[in-house]
Amino acid sequence: MKLRNLHWIILSLALAGAKVASAQIAGELTGRILDSSGAAVPNARIDLTESSKGVHQTTTATSSGDYVFINLTPGAYRIDVAAAGFSRLSRTGITVGTGETVTAELKLSVGTDQQTVKVNGDEPLLQIATSNIETNISKPLIAAMPLNSRNFVQLTTLAPGVELPPGTVLPRINGGRPRTNEYLFDGISALQPEPGQVAFFPILDDIQEFTVEANNVPAEFGRFNGGVVNVSTRSGSSAFHGSLFEYLRNEDLNARNYFSNTGRKPEYRRNLYGAALGGPILHDRLFFFADYQGVKQLIGVTRISTIPTLNERQGIFTGVSKIFDPSTTTVGVENMCVRSLLRTSSIRRSIRRQRHCWRAFLPPPI
Repeated sequence: MKLRNLHWIILSLALAGAKVASAQIAGELTGRILDSSGAAVPNARIDLTESSKGVHQTTTATSSGDYVFINLTPGAYRIDVAAAGFSRLSRTGITVGTGETVTAELKLSVGTDQQTVKVNGDEPLLQIATSNIETNISKPLIAAMPLNSRNFVQLTTLAPGVELPPGTVLPRINGGRPRTNEYLFDGISALQPEPGQVAFFPILDDIQEFTVEANNVPAEFGRFNGGVVNVSTRSGSSAFHGSLFEYLRNEDLNARNYFSNTGRKPEYRRNLYGAALGGPILHDRLFFFADYQGVKQLIGVTRISTIPTLNERQGIFTGVSKIFDPSTTTVGVENMCVRSLLRTSSIRRSIRRQRHCWRAFLPPPI
């Protein structure tokens, strides 16, 4: 009974995650089916398969040979085309990014359906379907770039027109204020209008890719004045994949404080660790992905201060050139404290408050 309930819980969580993923602002794949002369091929059957999960969907070309697939999750896809009087076409290496509209024109060769032409090539670099200016930061680039704080927002500066001022967390896009940008995680806004901060930042291992929309942003995006940062989180695939990581920093490579006369460096222990795991629940239908990140740190601080020596605490001031007697402290013009300078080499320590002087103090030896 308990095991059955556990299965229902896992299934419910997976369905909830699938519902969020379907609500994201996903990509599109569009194009036209043509013959060798460039004429349209109507009523062709087109199968689209996601490479990592094996999930596929089917559509039929229109009378003008056009086709379109919408609500596609970011990733690599394979297209299989079949039409009467033509050889089958199988094209791989088509990559759809977050919020991107990819155009792929497919040319068929005359032949029988027993023949298959295989093509391996990505979509053209020129974006012809939309006029918006966007920069896609892929997962390999996210994993390869060094990030001290492991915050993906620092990578937004790879897009033109984006600046991250020193000491700030959120970027400026096209000169706009950081709080006027929109941040979407799987299609859900993560921006808090007041005080203009992002509710949370997903860890790097949870990000599939993200896109920075900088100009001519489509009307489906809103609530922004500078730009849109659109993040797609990872999902499971048809095989189990996981990772463990830990990043350690200590004081071995830190420089010693210049004013410290001791050879010991202050302690610095920072451990950033975590794990990620994804895989299938129902083959080619339902998948899961989970991740965790934690941090522990112990940071010591070197402080330089002047304190009385042991002899000075006992009233022995031998070797001190200037000694002020706190018992003779008076208040002068504009409530300034005036102290008498003693010429003796030794006095008994006596500190007491007088009038408006907060305290009498002994200056460091000079």
